[in-house]
Amino acid sequence: GDLALEDKPTPELVHEHRKYLSDLWSNTHAKWENIDTYYNRTFKLWPDGMDRPDWYIPMRPRALVDHAVDHQLAFEPLVHRAPAGIGEEHKRRADKLEPALKAIMDEAQLQEPNLTWKQIGKHLLLYGYAVVEDGLDTTIMQSRRDEPKKARNESPEDFQGRMRLWEHRKKTMMPFRTRAVHPARVLLDPLKKEPRLAIKHTYRLSQDLAEMTRARADQKGKGSGVEVNLWEVQDNPFEMILCDEWWSECWHALVTDAGDLLFVEKNTWGFVPYAHAFSGYGQEPTSISEIDPTHLAVGLLDHALESLKAQAQAVAGRHNALIEATFNPVVTTGSADELQEQLARSDIIEVANRGEVGRMELQQLPGWMFESEQWLDKDMELGTYSRSLAGIRDQGVSTVGQQAILSTSAMRKFVAPSKQLEHLASRSAEHILQLIDVMDLDMYVRGFDVSPTEIERDYSVRISFELVDPVLQLQQREMGLREVQAGVKSRETYWNADARLEDATGERKRLLEDFVRSDPMVQKVLAQEVAREVGLLELLEKQRAKEEQAQQQGGGPSVLDESILGGELAGGGMPGMPPAAPAGGPQRGPRAPLTPDVASPSRVGQEFAG
Repeated sequence: GDLALEDKPTPELVHEHRKYLSDLWSNTHAKWENIDTYYNRTFKLWPDGMDRPDWYIPMRPRALVDHAVDHQLAFEPLVHRAPAGIGEEHKRRADKLEPALKAIMDEAQLQEPNLTWKQIGKHLLLYGYAVVEDGLDTTIMQSRRDEPKKARNESPEDFQGRMRLWEHRKKTMMPFRTRAVHPARVLLDPLKKEPRLAIKHTYRLSQDLAEMTRARADQKGKGSGVEVNLWEVQDNPFEMILCDEWWSECWHALVTDAGDLLFVEKNTWGFVPYAHAFSGYGQEPTSISEIDPTHLAVGLLDHALESLKAQAQAVAGRHNALIEATFNPVVTTGSADELQEQLARSDIIEVANRGEVGRMELQQLPGWMFESEQWLDKDMELGTYSRSLAGIRDQGVSTVGQQAILSTSAMRKFVAPSKQLEHLASRSAEHILQLIDVMDLDMYVRGFDVSPTEIERDYSVRISFELVDPVLQLQQREMGLREVQAGVKSRETYWNADARLEDATGERKRLLEDFVRSDPMVQKVLAQEVAREVGLLELLEKQRAKEEQAQQQGGGPSVLDESILGGELAGGGMPGMPPAAPAGGPQRGPRAPLTPDVASPSRVGQEFAG
């Protein structure tokens, strides 16, 4: 429509926008429906009119997508936050925000039926397109706002219990939701990475519509611009109602497919809560007269459908030949009914001559028919990805180095989807920070607290998904330690790049705490506190007084001077722990034997082994 997005939407405008975007994406949605038949193994194996077995379809289409998602796309987000300014305080806030935001994203991912980022990766590889939806759980937000009121006949104990529960929920509830919505449910402008308009065309429960409209009616105030029409639940609260949810940077509206306006409200979030991306496998054609996202939304299976069907037909045909050979029918020149009666009575039958009964001649399949599937496999492998990425070693590859080279080359196929996945996660994380700041939320999630103070009006953040090889990670960390010891790399760079530590400031503080605890005086004070807790401090002090008195009378040194309250902790170690190694390298003693009958192993070469 010609109405600006800053103006209040109407049901007619919402339906007009939805129709335009639905027509724009219609070819793409039809293609996805065909892709679904291959992924779910329900596609037609043979053309109509052919009487051929079609019940056996190999799992190759589904395995291609699932193996790629499982082995090449990670779903554990790593948060990277740059300081919002210059100075140690800005750096400390950025380091504190990283683990808190990761805890929020992990919790939001687990709140959904499917792991959000794993499902987003599957959409990118299966459909060549993915959409992420960010939202707030209105029920949780309502629980955070509504402070309990004491009922007339409620006891103080019951009210206090409800207050404690509300205070706990207010601080620890996590209202953010990150959903991997099916890309066919949300209509966006395919030419803009950050669209200004979004329409979610899907079904909602009648009960949910009633709760949504009732909650907005309760919060409606003068001058708010909110228009609400309460939805009444009919006989079935679980009735599915087709709706259009319209979003712009300024307004949020919900309209039923029948044209009923449920509500229109201002978008106080300041952003459209959707982000989308293409996989990068598509290519816009040279000659095109209209916008069609079909050419950009290209997944792994798009150009392999013919090969997948041919391979399924080859496997089904050979399997049918196997069945026919296994249950080879009996032929006879006589009466078939009489032969069947004789076989039913026993395995011995009576015939006039030897050639009267026999087996049907088997069809001899040529050898090239068994090689045809190898050609199809190579064609699909070139069009999708190498089987080495699924953990299958290629023929002729005998060393780990050769396999690593092939795997590294094949992994480049997934560079573009991985970057798009990271960008979608980054946008979602920025939306979360913006909501925390705009709504002035003080949250505590998984032991980490976050508030607008740490955000500092800066919502920029970078999310990465890394596939970590344990062997390569160990080598990288060892090399990083050597560089730190050589003075060519800082500890903080080692923590961030090699150890993948998010809270560098917190780690530095914990190291200082360890240094303080290693001080002899601090250890002595801590030992005295432990002795007081277990009820032994008074007894130890009495014993010290007796020994000091004996020492003044000419006795030897006090035993307690070298005990818990004296010198053992001052010697540089905790009780029960081995003493620290002297300067100049570890001086290890001989190893203890495993049993009295086994000689002590040699120490030769142990220092070189580390």
